[in-house]
Amino acid sequence: MKAVVVEHLHEKGTLKEWPVPAVGSSDVLVAVAVAGINPVDWKTRDQARRPLPFVLGQDFSGLVTEVGDEVRRYRPGERLFGIARKHGSYAEYTLVPEDDHAQPVAKIPDDVGDADAAALPTAGLTALASLEELRVGSGTTLLVLGATGGVGSLAVQIARARGARVIGTARSTNEQLARSLGVDEFVAYDADDVVDAVRRSHSKGVDAVLDLVDDADSIKPKADVIRADGRIVSTIGACDVDWFAARKIAAKNLVLFETPASSHDGLRTLVKMLEEGRLRVPIAKERPLAEAAQALDESKEGRVDGKLVLTVE
Repeated sequence: MKAVVVEHLHEKGTLKEWPVPAVGSSDVLVAVAVAGINPVDWKTRDQARRPLPFVLGQDFSGLVTEVGDEVRRYRPGERLFGIARKHGSYAEYTLVPEDDHAQPVAKIPDDVGDADAAALPTAGLTALASLEELRVGSGTTLLVLGATGGVGSLAVQIARARGARVIGTARSTNEQLARSLGVDEFVAYDADDVVDAVRRSHSKGVDAVLDLVDDADSIKPKADVIRADGRIVSTIGACDVDWFAARKIAAKNLVLFETPASSHDGLRTLVKMLEEGRLRVPIAKERPLAEAAQALDESKEGRVDGKLVLTVE
């Protein structure tokens, strides 16, 4: 099969022939139709987080072609989507366990397209897990920092579906997109100071903050916009939990596969929202598998609003 492989440190990934994974007793082999791109993909590549060599990517949608003897939930010919952490997804085939908390999979409904399904798993489950941790529901005032990115664009929609009031930040040129996703209040970080802007409109502070962009230093000023006993989640490990706790703010550095959302049920929740029209996946661009390295560079440079996907032919 063809796959985008990293064989040596500091390589960007090369499209080459690679062995099709062998199917074990509890495994499901999938012919990949579309692979989703996430920041974790270029971080894994650049930081060599997996033993070399390895196939890039993790999110996928495709068609089941073979199952192990002990598999009961899926059969050949069914469409499947999810996360393939071990074998990667930038390839013509990937292999996933039937039931694994760290690599959840689920069937794709007939009325959900392959691109939407492939773009959904990591970003959608991260959004879902973050909102659960932040206890976002009806009446919650939520600030989403990075509201038009892959995770942010989904988090805004899910929060609105739960009845929350959402403040979203993005570049000034992205206000229309943010509004279309459901942001009630928009703050352009390139035209205004985010902390000052939120404090002007919410003098008593917001209930919760989902921070998808700030590092360990720049996240701390966000404490000034959170009410006492409020909550903040970082998806990139930026929170000093004790520092926030001293200010009566519950902070969490979210690790997706350690959360209940990282599951078959979590994926089903997301596709049900898609089917019901309560969620849409903003796909910024589709690229062929051969352009994986360029697509990862776009993602790394922060030039993408919504999701990038790779089509596998």
